[in-house]
Amino acid sequence: MPFEKIEIPRPKEVLIREIEERIIKGKLSVGEKLPTERELEAQTGVSKSVVHFALIELERRGFLTIVPRQGAYVADFSKTGTVETLNEILRYNGGKLSVKMSIEIVELRNAIEGGALIRLASNHTDEDIACLRAALDEMKDEKVRDYEISDIAEMESRFHALICDLSGNEMFSLVMNSFSTISGVLWQYCAMFWGIDGFLAHDEALINMIARGEGHEAQKYIEDIFAAFLAEYTKLL
Repeated sequence: MPFEKIEIPRPKEVLIREIEERIIKGKLSVGEKLPTERELEAQTGVSKSVVHFALIELERRGFLTIVPRQGAYVADFSKTGTVETLNEILRYNGGKLSVKMSIEIVELRNAIEGGALIRLASNHTDEDIACLRAALDEMKDEKVRDYEISDIAEMESRFHALICDLSGNEMFSLVMNSFSTISGVLWQYCAMFWGIDGFLAHDEALINMIARGEGHEAQKYIEDIFAAFLAEYTKLL
């Protein structure tokens, strides 16, 4: 069996990762000025043009602020970052989220999905309810198989994404999709905490509330179940 080709990282990516890691781990503080491009060239052995484009990419990712004719400064990525910034932090943490980040992501999800539940409960059609029940039936079918935690986590994630899609607010779906990789980590923990039976019970309850037009009650329901999850989950971090 032949070996796969080994991909060697390009100098720009190596430099980006080095600076990102120092910022994420606090070795470079917010507001701290980086060495000049010429100094970084001398220190790293990477060409000045590669250094230049690496710094531009780090600014795009929210880790640096470049001030013309002054230099590059470490940015407060909690204020300047994007979903891509969060993905990078997650990668450096070995796929783990901090307690603070976990709570904030759940709060964000609750806010978005809560709005989608209210909207969907007020404007749903019989077809919408049928779509949700089909997704629920898919998970019931999975229950009788030798399922993996990652499989049911993915299915539950899709169910909640479907709520946002059916709400008719495209921005809800767009925002939820933009951090699906990060929230996927949380869904796996949810799957271990609730199991497939818990997911089925929650989803059945949500569908019934939507069908009855109880959007605010559904919003409160997801807040309560995720509060219970976080109370236990954060003890493990």
